[in-house]
Amino acid sequence: MTIRCFAALGCLLSGLAALAGPTPRAAVVSASPDSALVHLQAAQVQAEAMQPLGGVRWRYRPGAPRGWASPATPDLTWLLASPGFLFGAGPPGWRGTGCFRLRFTLDSALLGTPLGLFIAQDGASEVYLDGHLLGRYGQLGASAATTKAVRPRYCLLPFMLAQPGPHLLAVRYAKFSAWPLPYGGLGLWVAPAERLVAERVRQARSDTLSLITITSALVLAVLHLCLFLYYRSQRANLYFSLSMAAAAGTFLMVFLRATFSAESARWWMQLGFQVGASVSIGLLLVFFYAISRTRLPRAWLGLLALTSVGQLAWWLAHPTDGNQVPPVVLGVFILAWLDMLRVLGLALWRHQPGVGLLIVGTLGAMLVPFTASSAFHFIHRLDSAEFLAAQLTIQLCGLMLPICMSVYLAREFAATRRSLEVQLQHVEQLSARNLAQETERRQLISAQNERLEATVHARTVEISRQNHTLAAQRDEILAQADRLRALDREKTRFFTNITHEFRTPLTLMLGPAAHIASSTREPATRQQAKLVQRNAQRLLHLINQLLDLSRLEAGQQVLHPAPGDVTSFVRGLAGSFESLAQQRGVGYTFEADPPALHAEFDADKLEKVVVNLLANAFKFTPPAGTVAVQLRGQTPLGSTRPGWVELTVRDTGSGIAPEQLPHVFNRFYQTDGSSTREQEGTGIGLALTKELVELHDGTIALASEVGQGTTAVVWLPLAASNAPAPAPAAGPAVPVAAPLVEAKRPPAPPSEAPLLLLLEDNADMRAYLRTILATDYQLLEAENGALGVALAVEQLPDLVLTDAMMPRLDGYGVCRTLKQDERTSHIPVVLLTAKADLPSKLQGLDTGADAYLTKPFQRAELLAQLRNLVHGRQQLQDAYRRGVASPPLPGPPSPEQAFLAKLRQAVERFLADETLNVEILARELGLSRTQLHRKLKALTDQAPGDFIRLIRLQRAHELLTSGTATVAEAAYQVGYSNPANFSTSFSRHFGYAPSSTPRHGRATKSV
Repeated sequence: MTIRCFAALGCLLSGLAALAGPTPRAAVVSASPDSALVHLQAAQVQAEAMQPLGGVRWRYRPGAPRGWASPATPDLTWLLASPGFLFGAGPPGWRGTGCFRLRFTLDSALLGTPLGLFIAQDGASEVYLDGHLLGRYGQLGASAATTKAVRPRYCLLPFMLAQPGPHLLAVRYAKFSAWPLPYGGLGLWVAPAERLVAERVRQARSDTLSLITITSALVLAVLHLCLFLYYRSQRANLYFSLSMAAAAGTFLMVFLRATFSAESARWWMQLGFQVGASVSIGLLLVFFYAISRTRLPRAWLGLLALTSVGQLAWWLAHPTDGNQVPPVVLGVFILAWLDMLRVLGLALWRHQPGVGLLIVGTLGAMLVPFTASSAFHFIHRLDSAEFLAAQLTIQLCGLMLPICMSVYLAREFAATRRSLEVQLQHVEQLSARNLAQETERRQLISAQNERLEATVHARTVEISRQNHTLAAQRDEILAQADRLRALDREKTRFFTNITHEFRTPLTLMLGPAAHIASSTREPATRQQAKLVQRNAQRLLHLINQLLDLSRLEAGQQVLHPAPGDVTSFVRGLAGSFESLAQQRGVGYTFEADPPALHAEFDADKLEKVVVNLLANAFKFTPPAGTVAVQLRGQTPLGSTRPGWVELTVRDTGSGIAPEQLPHVFNRFYQTDGSSTREQEGTGIGLALTKELVELHDGTIALASEVGQGTTAVVWLPLAASNAPAPAPAAGPAVPVAAPLVEAKRPPAPPSEAPLLLLLEDNADMRAYLRTILATDYQLLEAENGALGVALAVEQLPDLVLTDAMMPRLDGYGVCRTLKQDERTSHIPVVLLTAKADLPSKLQGLDTGADAYLTKPFQRAELLAQLRNLVHGRQQLQDAYRRGVASPPLPGPPSPEQAFLAKLRQAVERFLADETLNVEILARELGLSRTQLHRKLKALTDQAPGDFIRLIRLQRAHELLTSGTATVAEAAYQVGYSNPANFSTSFSRHFGYAPSSTPRHGRATKSV
């Protein structure tokens, strides 16, 4: 079977050599413009054999000259040459790439007829017809490293012309690698498109016939491996299994090499074929020796192994696309096949059963080269049905040995089965006494099997029903996905429209704010005006980005290049970030090579690319980090002017996780989409940057590692400028929020003013809220939720005003934490956020928020909400203070009522102890003295000592009213060591002496 592979592949290579044709040399330059004109006649094009194009009448020039594919480019000075040549013997000046042009006219009978070009090549090419791209195969480059060669086995280039011509067919071709030898050029043939399609289909069907042998060999390999695993003493099954596996791999390499187009993949497939062919022959020889019960000489096996290694080394030294084998190696392999027949003949002489079948199969396998050679005279007549018949004949001959081996195994299995049946009858006669028990056991097993089958059937029905349900759910999900895509389009259109509407009010905001900031003399007013101006500019920048994205999506953005110095322009943009780097303590460098780079570029769009990349780098780089900018020009081969510019922005920031890196260029995507992210952002900048880079026909790539930083690299093509010109002035960079200048502080609030904790991560918003609240409240400030919770637990403020979206812990988490903590559950919380939808409000209220305000808010509304909460807290203090002396209301208690009940129980446990003080009470409750004082003061407006005295006096009043104790006994029982002090405190609290308590109690009851 291996020789059959050699012969079939030899036929294919002979056909490719016929397609490539002879190797012409470059001719003398023609003086006549029509000397290289080719006329395509209908009889030739529609003939049975495809008509080759041009011969030596192709105009040729090495490299890639400007306008090589344009019909307007004069080519009379180009050499006349043929594009088909052997590797290393190309046209004059050939260095691996060149351009070929052929002018032709078309017979009138072919006008309007679909035609097709078939190209045979082992390199990379692109084909233009009358200046229009007809097709591209592979990837053209200037070197072997950048060129990806392919062999378009099943491809064709269809075209149809309405004018007789002349027409220009231009081909740019590149081949640097010596694989596969010997061909270095390409050939083109023309034929009717319908016939070319039929031939390609027939060729594909012919190639797929190899799957017959692959499948059968693989099935036999698995079968014999299973036979060996169940009966290890028969080692011949193992040898045959390995041989069939190697043969299946060899045939698979043949099939993949025929179907793959990439030359690198075909090289590996050819190498696999060389190895698999040698291994399969060796294993087949070992199998025949084992099946014939003959010992294999190790010297003979070593000679085969050495020959296989030598043949592989010879091929690696001369890697051709065929199966050329040195005569010595071929002779050794022929001897191996003859030795197989000798061993089988000896087994047949010894009357070994079934050996004749193996001899027939071996002879059938040896017939493969003869059946393949009979196809030499029509192997390339691709329109003949005999080609498929010949291929099928080759495959069937190759299957003779596996089929005969299968029959041999069946015969051997039948003989073994008959022997076992005789032994089984003897055993059954000896075990007649146990037959009844065995029958009963089988009946039990049968019943169990029936029950199991019924269970399996029921479960199968259930699974089928679940599958139908899942299918319906999948259809519903797909429909929802379509609706979401439509909704996304509507959302994008909505954003585009509304951003246009935003520009007018923003203009009216920016103008008055700028006028107020420049004309007012009051620092506080100027600060407020600058705050409005800075945030309006930021909003305008975001709107401009949304407009740019919508224009790019609609195809309305076009480049407006102008001559200038790219290096100076980018240096000016980078310089605008130096103050920000100094402010944040970030190391900042800029490098440029060359120092001046004159070209034509769109300054506005390049500015947006540079500024967005630098703004992102500084946003995610912490203090003491570094940001480096590098600009480098790349000059193409054969040119003195840079054709590309490479811009690299590298930072040592937080980095991006690998699973998030592919999505960072998506619109509105945030690497941290939670409400507790550290950095602000909309997810527009990088999406806009990518769109602008692609508008320049450039590319952008990101490389990042979490905790190490991010590197962004942009490659942009540059159009050469005729004369150096000054670079256009760089526009202002994205406005960077500067720290607010401290204005004149408002007057300090009174000492009895409520203490308010302000949680806001935006410094401008904190400063604005400070100006609103500083006159009426004592303020504590925190820039994130975690720090705010710690301050609330430590200071126990009267009010908490928090933003909903903050780093580390959002406003909802702050509210939930404070309301669940016994120490802070009484503090009113106001949520201030930009989320105005009902679910967000419900979420805030469900976490225990006492009020919910949305941005933008009215100053009067905020102050009114805070005043109402303070007034409501005072009313609750009165209610809680009155509730200490009255029984609790029915229903579940609030957290404050539960705390007061717990505090009262703690006091009553130590009621008779005159040493009970605030420290003991705080220790019992698990609070500090300060926390207990602030908590109780906020709930009842009482100090802990007053609360202890109130509980003692109430208990004494109960004892005296019931008459169960005298005044002195009541004083001792409630912790007073001096009855006189008790009488004084009692009279001051109730308004009458302790001794008259029973009378007042009876009067109260009668009333």
